[in-house]
Amino acid sequence: MDRPLRLPQQDRADFETELGRALAGPQVRAALREGGDDGHGVERLRRSARENAEFVLAAAAPEYERYATLRADADAVSRLPVDAPGGGRVSGLWGVVGVIVPVIAGAAAVIFLLVGYAMGLAEDLEVLGGALVAAGWIAAAVAAVGLLVGGLGLLNTASRARADEAGEAAEETGGAGELVRARDEWRLALAERGLLPYLVAQAGSLPDRRR
Repeated sequence: MDRPLRLPQQDRADFETELGRALAGPQVRAALREGGDDGHGVERLRRSARENAEFVLAAAAPEYERYATLRADADAVSRLPVDAPGGGRVSGLWGVVGVIVPVIAGAAAVIFLLVGYAMGLAEDLEVLGGALVAAGWIAAAVAAVGLLVGGLGLLNTASRARADEAGEAAEETGGAGELVRARDEWRLALAERGLLPYLVAQAGSLPDRRR
């Protein structure tokens, strides 16, 4: 019975894939033919490679260590909580300036202007009416300025958020690419320095069935 490989499931699948490719490759096939393959040599080699997997894997140990480290780092980063309280506070501030302030100031401007012009029609309230009209125009100016400043602030916050997301996406893409390259390098080293030399050597040591 084959001994289970002491590897994570994904790595076991990669080992089996490279083992299958090596067994189907011309070097191993030629070694089997020279050794008088009786039709069962491939399975004997497969079983031998699995039983001696630790020896085979040791040939690609540096590449595997780098790959495992990068994968552990990527897993740790993916588990970190995503939180941006500072950005949320800034966005909320611009929301107040851009929405709430113009609404309140605009409503006050309408009230002051209507009441002020109405009072201006009465001679004894003309001075108070003029003050309310002036206050109304000031409130209208505040509403306009608040709307402009708030809108510019929201646009600036949105552009920064897009830039941050693009930077994070680029970092994630770069990290993922490095992890893929590390995995490919490990599999190549496993095949070229581990599996192929071992399988060819074992194929040459199989009992010669031509005798």
